[in-house]
Amino acid sequence: MSRFLLTTFAALLTTTAAAEEVASTERVIERDGRSVTFTEKVPSTHTGYDSPWHYSHAIRAGDFVYISGVIIGARHDEELPISKERFREETEKVFKIIERYLETANAGLKDVVKINTFHVLDGKSTKLSIDEQALVIAETRDRYGVEPHPAWTAVGTTGLFSPRGIVEIEMVVYAPN
Repeated sequence: MSRFLLTTFAALLTTTAAAEEVASTERVIERDGRSVTFTEKVPSTHTGYDSPWHYSHAIRAGDFVYISGVIIGARHDEELPISKERFREETEKVFKIIERYLETANAGLKDVVKINTFHVLDGKSTKLSIDEQALVIAETRDRYGVEPHPAWTAVGTTGLFSPRGIVEIEMVVYAPN
């Protein structure tokens, strides 16, 4: 019987330690009604927060969430220019990243009210026109059920922070707590 109690006690300690470990994987930084949350899926080390630039991937301010720009681009080892299909694949990856960022702020892509996209014009990474790029982005966005359609501003530029970047997407989300 005492062996049973000892085993049960050890199991409870292990379960409690595991629960504390899971709970401790979330880190929230709050100040003056603004908050940034990091999770196991989005640790601060995989965002700009701990970088020399010190920016938030997604910051909640009241009922709004602001998503920093996420770049759609060619991989560093990929032959250039990339095809429309590769651009579509990279766009899908970016939307999944943004979806994870939004989850940290208790929001989702369905809550997007404003999109800003910055398109490299005459870049080496793709031969797609700004219209072709925008259409791929719109088709990807629509698969996530973003409706009513958000406001959207598309800007042409000569370059992005990433030299292989094609488009940078930032979003504003309305998601009351």
